Amino acid sequence: MRVFGLILVVTAALFSTPKDYLLVSTKQFTVQGTTSIGGFECNYDMNAKDTLFFNQPKRTKKISHSVPVKSFGCGNFILNNDFRKTLKEKEFPNVTIELSNFRKNNENYSCDLTLNLVGKQKIYKNLPLKYDRNQLIGNITLQFSDFNLTPPKKIGGMIKINEEIKLFVSLQTE
Repeated sequence: MRVFGLILVVTAALFSTPKDYLLVSTKQFTVQGTTSIGGFECNYDMNAKDTLFFNQPKRTKKISHSVPVKSFGCGNFILNNDFRKTLKEKEFPNVTIELSNFRKNNENYSCDLTLNLVGKQKIYKNLPLKYDRNQLIGNITLQFSDFNLTPPKKIGGMIKINEEIKLFVSLQTE
């Protein structure tokens, strides 16, 4: 009887796997930057159910979002208009953000991020993700020049936006 119990325990241990997926309920994309007089932040939130599978072959489902540039909120209409103008909204009305190849190694998470912005595509491999308070959070640092964009200036150049901006991706899990 003890041998049977031992076989049952060993079999259960071999075939049980740690949680290799997360259920996502909300996604948020945030662009942060600084100017010569302070900082700014533009957000886009969406409620959408997705399942992230970790350590799967690359052919598995990707999470891809086509985000309308006009839907980013920067806090006021002046910043909203400047953001849209800088990202050439009339010519390129959407930004596409694709997350793929989700990986989990112990408590470390990562994924690949593909960003299509103003007709240019950039791929960021092995984006580290931090799991904190039921959220997977990652960020990348971008340069306006990466996309052949010029940071806007105001009041005859007295107010300048710095070349470096950050893109944050936050996936709220259930």
